[in-house]
Formats: sequence, structure tokens, C-alpha cells
Amino acid sequence: MPSPTKLGGQLTRHLKTKLAAGQAATLINADHASPTLVEKLGQFGYDAVLIDCEHGTPGPERVEEMARGAHSGGLVAVVRPETGLDWLLRRYLVCGVDGWMVPLVHNAAAARELADAVRFACPFDQEDRFVIAMIESIEAVNDLDRILEVSGIDAFLVAPYDLSRSMGPQHSQPHWKENQFTPELRGAIDRAIRTIVDSGRTCGMCVTTTDVQSYVSMGVRLLYAHVDQMLAAGSGQLFQSIQSVQTVCA
Repeated sequence: MPSPTKLGGQLTRHLKTKLAAGQAATLINADHASPTLVEKLGQFGYDAVLIDCEHGTPGPERVEEMARGAHSGGLVAVVRPETGLDWLLRRYLVCGVDGWMVPLVHNAAAARELADAVRFACPFDQEDRFVIAMIESIEAVNDLDRILEVSGIDAFLVAPYDLSRSMGPQHSQPHWKENQFTPELRGAIDRAIRTIVDSGRTCGMCVTTTDVQSYVSMGVRLLYAHVDQMLAAGSGQLFQSIQSVQTVCA
């Protein structure tokens, strides 16, 4: 059995090959600091798991445990650090992760800083690392042409919620869904996706069962989703079934 580092490299190279061939790949945010949950996700055939340190609670020791669980389940372990600071990237690299999804990449200068930090952190095995830059502001959308010129980044994930906030409160809703996007927000999202896809780079997007097909038809290939969305959908269906049975029993 390969060591976690070698196994992680094999999994990452397979993910990159899959995306380079134009196939869709999956990245699932575990939402909970649970190594067991991460390992279980691998049994469903997903490609990669996101360990979220920006919006979640994992510390370095738990990141290490979750990365180990990801490899046991056959998943690429991607961490979202609190920021893109180079010392944080190196810190989580020591924890055994295979890559990073870095927030706040607002312009080409930030993208170059990210690529340089990755080169410094892993100068000899960059092909075994998966790097995602988050496009989550209107500044980033407007500077996408220059951002996409930066090498060393494997995918660019469009983040509608933070993008909406950067465009002003009239575009941001606490619990928006795709059909609640304002026309301006919808236009910015579509422009970002089109720019990334037309450049030949890999575009990622948060998807649900209702919109995944439309995003794939636009060229999105890195499909990002949350465990909590899955739990809500599955438990909601079960609860409705139980209610219908109770109605019959009554």
C-alpha cells in the first residue's frame, strides 16, 4: 500500500488527467470536522474532498486526520485555508493535504502570489498538488483575463455568494438560490464562467441537483457541493415519506 503522500499524489494526478480530458470531476465540502465522514464520502465515488478551515472548525491536527481519511477513501484532500498566506499553505502541506482552494484571489497580483507560494512550498512535486483559485469578487471577474495568464493554478472556482456581496447589498440574499440571482449577478457569473472556459482553463462552480446540468453545458467541469446540502435533501425526502405514512395511519 503506498504511503499517504504517494497515494495522494496518484489521486491528484488522476484528477488532473480527468479534467484535462474534459470530464467532470467532483469536490465535496465535508462541512464537518470528521475524518470518518470524509472517508465515507470516498465510498460514493467522489473525486476530492474540501477540508474547510476558512468557514469551518478544523485545526491542523484535525486536518491531518481528515487528509488521512480522504486518502483511505480514495479522495484527493484539498484544504481551504483561512487566507492564501504562504506560511499557511506550507502549514497544511505538512498535515498531508494534496492541494488548496484559496480564497480572496481578487486580481492577477494575488494569483501570482499564490502560484509563487505553491512553487516555494513544493518545488519538486507540484504535479502532485491541486491548486484552486476562488473567483469571488467583481474585481476578480473584471481582472480574469490577466488572472488566467498565471500558470501554476489548476482550476478557478466561481463563488456566487461572495461575488454577490462584492456587487452590493441589492445583489446579496441570506439564502439565495439560482433562480433568485439578480440579472446583474447572473450576468457576472456567466461572464466569469465563459471567460474561464474560453481560455481553456478548468472552471469550477457550486452546483445542486437542479442546476448541475446547465453548468456542465456551459463548460463547468469541477463540480463543487456541500455535505449539508446532501443531508438536507436526503433527510427532507425521508421526513416527507414518514409524514405521508403517519397521515395514512391516522
